[in-house]
Amino acid sequence: MYKHVFLMTLLISVSFAHDDDAHAQAHESKKEDGHGNFNYKFDISNGIGAEEAGDEHNNVHGQFHFVSKEGVPVQISYTADEHGYHPHGDALPTPPPTPEAILKALAYIEAHPHKEEPHHSAGHGHGHGKH
Repeated sequence: MYKHVFLMTLLISVSFAHDDDAHAQAHESKKEDGHGNFNYKFDISNGIGAEEAGDEHNNVHGQFHFVSKEGVPVQISYTADEHGYHPHGDALPTPPPTPEAILKALAYIEAHPHKEEPHHSAGHGHGHGKH
C-alpha cells in the first residue's frame, strides 16, 4: 500500500525535472527481506532523489528532493502508518492561524465539559413517562 506513496513521490519529483535533464544519470539501491521490510533509494545527477524504508507493520518513512525551476532546493520528508500519510517540509503550505474567537470558544468548551443528566426509566414513578 505504501509503495504507492513512493511511486507518487517519484512522479512528483520527476515532474519538476528540467527539460535539459534528458541525459541525467541515475543510481539506485533496493533491499527487501521477504518479510515486509524494505529500503529503497535513488539519486539522479540532476538533483532529484528519494529514499524510503518500511517494515512488516506497514510503517514507512522517507524523503524526496529536487531543485525547483527557480533553482530552489526542495526536500520533503514523510511518515506513513495506520494514521495516514504525514509529510513535512518548508515547501508545504501551512494553515492560517486559528481565529481568536475560535480559540476562546475551544477554551470555554474545555473548561465547561458537558455533564450527562441521569436518565430515568418510564414507569418508576418519577413522572417522566407517558401516561
